[in-house]
Amino acid sequence: MFRRAVSSILRAAESDAPKAIPEKLEFSLVCPHETVMKKQVDMITVPGVSGSFGVLPGHIPTVTSLQPGVVAVQDGSETHNYFVSGGFAFINKDFTANICALEACKVEDLDTQSVKEGLEEFTKLLGSATEEKDVAVAQMGVDVYSAMQTAIDEQAK
Repeated sequence: MFRRAVSSILRAAESDAPKAIPEKLEFSLVCPHETVMKKQVDMITVPGVSGSFGVLPGHIPTVTSLQPGVVAVQDGSETHNYFVSGGFAFINKDFTANICALEACKVEDLDTQSVKEGLEEFTKLLGSATEEKDVAVAQMGVDVYSAMQTAIDEQAK
């Protein structure tokens, strides 16, 4: 009985043995309604709930929730910035990274005036909300629009 268990553990360890780390990371950014990007890239930076972190090929497998913010995708000398409203990041042991976001768009496609108006609207709602549910919805709106404004400001630099 123990021989089978040990043999099984050894086979699993051999199959999990490190493989050669590829030069590129296989990356996909998807929303429920569309695939935003799917390609091999050099690096991504992810707005995790514990803070932003970079992912290179060979990154340790990780699953994290995303906070509203910017996913930066580095491909050669180009960097593409996408705003995500939240979701999850899956960094897999097969050297792939998948981001599943509720909504995502290029930062350059964010409309400054609409973001300003949305932030003002949700800030007012937050100030007048009395029900716990209304406070939570207003706070989420403030968080998302604040992150959009920060993304716009950073892009302008």
